[in-house]
Amino acid sequence: MVAAGGTDAHEADAHGADADSPHAPGCLIVSGLPGAGKTTVSRLVAARFPRSARIDGDDVANMIVNGRVRVDHPGEESKRQLRLRARNICVLAGSFAEDGFTPVIDHVVPDRRTLAFMVDRLRPLPVMFVVLAPPLEVCRRRNLARHVRERVDFDFGPLDRSMRDELDGVGWWLDTADMTPEATAAAIAAHARRRALVAT
Repeated sequence: MVAAGGTDAHEADAHGADADSPHAPGCLIVSGLPGAGKTTVSRLVAARFPRSARIDGDDVANMIVNGRVRVDHPGEESKRQLRLRARNICVLAGSFAEDGFTPVIDHVVPDRRTLAFMVDRLRPLPVMFVVLAPPLEVCRRRNLARHVRERVDFDFGPLDRSMRDELDGVGWWLDTADMTPEATAAAIAAHARRRALVAT
């Protein structure tokens, strides 16, 4: 069962986090559109915990050498590979957690079904779900500013609509358009346990 959480980004006190002492037992999922800042923020958040591991969904997907299809490819194979990616992410997260590391997952969670799938496979870990949610145009602008090899080359407007329709009110949505990555990470490290918990 996926629980709803807070959505007001401006209630977060970015100065309330102490890099030497935050504790977030369980698993943290950092989601958002391409260009939302997941990579940078998830690294900064993970660095704030005394024992942590960052799991990048793109790295897991890139383990497929032959036969991989694009995420925007129509048909069942794309869906199967997205499900495989989510499953392997959760296996890694569980393995790290068993040895006392807080897993911080950087992964685009497109809908409630995918989140429920991941939460189920992460049990019995508590799961915190944070969506970095600057406006779509901000994400598009940031994506275009990336090196061409890192740029997402499909229209993620439909993904934005899907995420907002399916996941609005679930977890903690942060409009980070006016927040630095450091302030965002500090807020998440300090408040995710209270604001972003979707499974206990």
